[in-house]
Amino acid sequence: MYLVVYFFIGFTAAVLGALPLGTTNVAVINTTIKESVQDALKIIYTASLAEVILIVVAIMFNAQIEVFIAMNTWVQYTIVGLLIIIGTVLVFGRTECVKDENDECILIKERAVPISKQMLGFFLGLVNPTVLVYWIFILAYLNRNIVDLNSAVEYHLIILFLIGAYFGKLMVLYGYGKFSDVLKIRTKHITTRVNRVIGVLLLCISVFQVTKLVYF
Repeated sequence: MYLVVYFFIGFTAAVLGALPLGTTNVAVINTTIKESVQDALKIIYTASLAEVILIVVAIMFNAQIEVFIAMNTWVQYTIVGLLIIIGTVLVFGRTECVKDENDECILIKERAVPISKQMLGFFLGLVNPTVLVYWIFILAYLNRNIVDLNSAVEYHLIILFLIGAYFGKLMVLYGYGKFSDVLKIRTKHITTRVNRVIGVLLLCISVFQVTKLVYF
């Protein structure tokens, strides 16, 4: 019974954490719209794996990381700055691609420094302070109220929790990809529209975070 509980809790926690729009979700959406769901899956698999690594770090160093973030507000301001930069680029930046008769991207131009989608997904999933903070707080809550999740717990229970979290993250990101694919088929000029909507959302999140840091 405990085996199912740990898997289900890991799955549910990952789904809740992955639903809000983040940098990995944005990458999945853009890759699906500009290329295909199959290409987006290359990002999804490695991003989900990277999140499992973050969860392991959060389990092992939960208290230390929580104190560090609380004592170093520059970490939170850095996250806000990154959100502002990404949001601005999405709203005002131009798309480097070859377009078809509907003004949609059909071929992405090569970047000066190419990076594989697998590496991109892993990087976005791993270098993600917001996700790390989420897991620190969710693990603290679970430890206090539901199940034990620390280095003293039996390894097979932790492994089941991590497997559940992996599939929870993967399912949500795949859902973002499939939904974006449907929008791409049914709507013209979807690339530009989605980029701008995502950019505006990220800028709104940035304003909210700055307000919280300054006044609360």
